[in-house]
Amino acid sequence: MIRFIFLVLIYCFVLSACTTAPKGPENAVNLTVQLEKVAQVQQWEMRGKIAFRQGKDAASLNLVWKNDSGDFDFRLTNFLGVSLVNLDVSQHQSILKADGETYVDALPEPLIYQITGMIIPVDSLLSWVKGLPLKGDKFTLTEKGLVDTLESYCQGCRNWQVAYGNYGSVELDDGTSVWLPHSITLTQKEIPDMPKTQLKIKIYQWTL
Repeated sequence: MIRFIFLVLIYCFVLSACTTAPKGPENAVNLTVQLEKVAQVQQWEMRGKIAFRQGKDAASLNLVWKNDSGDFDFRLTNFLGVSLVNLDVSQHQSILKADGETYVDALPEPLIYQITGMIIPVDSLLSWVKGLPLKGDKFTLTEKGLVDTLESYCQGCRNWQVAYGNYGSVELDDGTSVWLPHSITLTQKEIPDMPKTQLKIKIYQWTL
């Protein structure tokens, strides 16, 4: 099976870079209002770092992820800013470029599995990264009322657990703000014939 080039990189950075983590809300938030606002956020860009670990393979790279109502561009670069992996997804097709090769499929999940061996529920992830549980997901709350952990339920994306940290206030177009996570850990529990998979995302900037 072909592997992403970044799964064998040795020179990767750790996620604990020199940025100040947001402190989160001082008072408890209204969960209903919070989740309604998060659900309305359909156009966003996040910048940060992402660390992958699958079995004994591990890597950490810079991340730029732009989303527009489900169409998105997911780009991983090294410390020089050179693009190593680019996944461009639209309603019509998904194009993944890595290690000088280009792969095309109707959906992003088969491409990611073909290249990495990881089963990533992309549609669910677009909500999870914002701290938004999906219907049927089991979740817990922080003492301030924000989503702290969740366990996936949807068909095809079970066995995933998500943990959040360092929520920050991000301004919306209407002048109000919404709390978005700046630290996310996604763990896929071990399943037969597949090593444990973990993704850690450290977000330095949200742009809505």
